[in-house]
Amino acid sequence: MAIFEKFIPGLHRFDKHLPTRNSILLSKPGRTLVLVLLFAFTPLALPTLEHRLTLKGQSYREILPDARELIAFRHQSAPATSLPSSLEPGEAQVAIKPAAGTCRDQLIEDPEHTLDAFNAHLLLTEQRSPAAITRIVHYGDSPITNDGITGTVRELLQKRFGDSGHGFILVDRPWDWYGHQSIEFQTGGGWSSASLMAPKSSDGQLGLGGVVSSAYGPGKWAQYRPSSIGSTGKKFSRMDVYYLDKPGGGRFTVSANGREEVVSTDSTEQKPAFYQLSAAEGVSSFQLRTIEGDVSLYGVVLENDDPGVVYDSLGVNGAFAGLLATTMNGPHWTEQLQHRNPNLVILNYGTNESEYASDDQMQRYDRELREVVNRVRRALPGASILIVSPMDRGKRVPGGRVVTMPSIPKIVDMQRRVAVETHCAFLNLFAAMGGDGTMARWHEGKKHLVGGDLTHPTAEGAQTVGNLIYMALMEDYDNFREKQQIVKK
Repeated sequence: MAIFEKFIPGLHRFDKHLPTRNSILLSKPGRTLVLVLLFAFTPLALPTLEHRLTLKGQSYREILPDARELIAFRHQSAPATSLPSSLEPGEAQVAIKPAAGTCRDQLIEDPEHTLDAFNAHLLLTEQRSPAAITRIVHYGDSPITNDGITGTVRELLQKRFGDSGHGFILVDRPWDWYGHQSIEFQTGGGWSSASLMAPKSSDGQLGLGGVVSSAYGPGKWAQYRPSSIGSTGKKFSRMDVYYLDKPGGGRFTVSANGREEVVSTDSTEQKPAFYQLSAAEGVSSFQLRTIEGDVSLYGVVLENDDPGVVYDSLGVNGAFAGLLATTMNGPHWTEQLQHRNPNLVILNYGTNESEYASDDQMQRYDRELREVVNRVRRALPGASILIVSPMDRGKRVPGGRVVTMPSIPKIVDMQRRVAVETHCAFLNLFAAMGGDGTMARWHEGKKHLVGGDLTHPTAEGAQTVGNLIYMALMEDYDNFREKQQIVKK
């Protein structure tokens, strides 16, 4: 109840005048419906959110790719598509009406309390224990590559628990729409990137985020500055560079506040490496620049020492979960995960799997998702794992009507079964956002929460989904905290 009372403090006062003790407003479905409606209207009340979702002068809706190229097992950039702006009052109520019976006791299903380890660490963070930084890595596909969903979750968590920095970000934009919120990120010089979808080599060494950016010769660069807008992303005091050592490797520099250091990637063997540059509080920017030779970089982590939350958004265009088991080098990924050492790993796939959902494919998805979970657990035995289902995905049928792709419920059921049998927590995002027919409702009227591809949310839709994920995490956390308080009494 705590999270709902925080968002709607007057709910009890209103509800006590209703005729029954078990009021619809105080039921889980009722509270969830009210909150989702509130979140859908947030962009109307806070117009600055549109500005804060701007990347390189383009809004979220202007840089989403064409789904025909994006949602497939291919790796191609597509031209930008223009998506409609925010909902008008009245339309949002229709667009986000949840399906009957979609909410159970909690949004997150965790009968074995596998999130307790994560929640216990988050409690230390909320208590402002020294160096209590809670780290979350969120793996997913194209809907999170521009950070609209994950950036919303990050901002809300950091506002409540503290801002310990931005987290992991690449050194280049492998897709035109790639970007992160609450940070000023620039890159240039002509990097060449490979990803899980187009690895360019068979060694599977693709870093923490499933992308490696390579440079040949001097002049390739990246720069990271604290955000100039909003209330988060204002400070980082160290940059941890993830890169590849190899025989004959080149050199690059890292610099901050006028201090520059040279890093050599030449080594007797090929292996992942890390280099951290620390600077005084109030650093204006971190930069890296290639000097000579062949340099391969996986990305950087930006943090500070304040207690708080760091939320890594690790989306790869076109990706599906199985790539972490079949394309990513196992020992390499283990080393990357252990170096990052997150408290919670979120596995959020299914959009691209829905394209191909025959019985044989479903069996393969089941098998590969289990292997991904096993790899994460072997690498991080103390971390919590949360499987998040795909959102609804619509398609048009003869006559122009929009329906849910039949493969989506099949994938959701498979993921829930895997979560239960591998002792992971599970968030049915498909049900939480409204279940069957959601994208049809989200696309009705003049304004939309989803783009014309009926798959990728608009800026406002991304905020709604991000709020749902945050709400689910906080509902689980608040229940954990309440139980801890009862035990102490």
